Amino acid sequence: MAVLTRLLLVALTFVLIVVLSQVAMVSARTRLERADLGTIAGQAWEGTQDYFTSLATGSLGEATSTSILGGQRRAMGELLVDAYTKSMVLVVLSIGLATGLGILIGVLAAATRSPRARGVLLTITTLTVSLPSFLVAILLVLFGAELTAHYGVRLWPTFGFGIDNHLILPVLVLALRPFAQIANFAYLATDDILRLDYIRTARAKGLAESVIFARHALANAAVPIIGAVATGLSIALSTLPVVEVFFSWPGLGFALLQAVRRFDAATAGTLLGALAVTIALIRFALDALADHFARRATGAPA
Repeated sequence: MAVLTRLLLVALTFVLIVVLSQVAMVSARTRLERADLGTIAGQAWEGTQDYFTSLATGSLGEATSTSILGGQRRAMGELLVDAYTKSMVLVVLSIGLATGLGILIGVLAAATRSPRARGVLLTITTLTVSLPSFLVAILLVLFGAELTAHYGVRLWPTFGFGIDNHLILPVLVLALRPFAQIANFAYLATDDILRLDYIRTARAKGLAESVIFARHALANAAVPIIGAVATGLSIALSTLPVVEVFFSWPGLGFALLQAVRRFDAATAGTLLGALAVTIALIRFALDALADHFARRATGAPA
């Protein structure tokens, strides 16, 4: 029942996004005409009807191109699959990198139990979360250009698509803010658990620190860390359009901004809906994983 309820919420979210996309695109397209609310609502309703009628017949129609030059049209399903795949490559790699490094650095900082380490970590994570993604991208591009100009060292390509070293810059920029979020939560959760009585008891019994961390500390810190990963995923997906446009990566974010520029409500709604459904499904999976760890920590039946 809980799974069906969540799937229904996902479906309703998709419908709501399509409707709001129609309203937003019609409002933007008719802004110079100063159309009244009734006209905007009527055109948005017609667009929504056309969209779901086509969807019911198994067709999404045509969509705007993801080409930088623009001017091309292609089947919506083809664009969605192509752009979604390219975007998910960035998202999976960036979240994987942010999660691995974030947990490692957060746990190591907690293990040192040093106020200085805590201060450095909190300073770095606060600055990282505060920095706009486009500014980080510019700094990395300038850094690479300076190395190439002065030393002849080319660290990475600056722009363009490719499942090779073209991934380096967009993945780094996309991973930076989620990394800061996860590292901060991993530190706080692990540090709190290491202060509990049963950890002191485990140490008094002579258990190795590696065993204490693996079996006790990390297992019980898993729930807040998983929550941080879910938040990091949302941050990465919200940053995706900026990163893709800046690095000319033809994914969902790039296609979405092109659709908005052309007032293409059907394309914008489909792409936004795909992002929303992705966030919802992954968060549901992470919630289930967090519930599993919470039950293990409390000894409740699975």
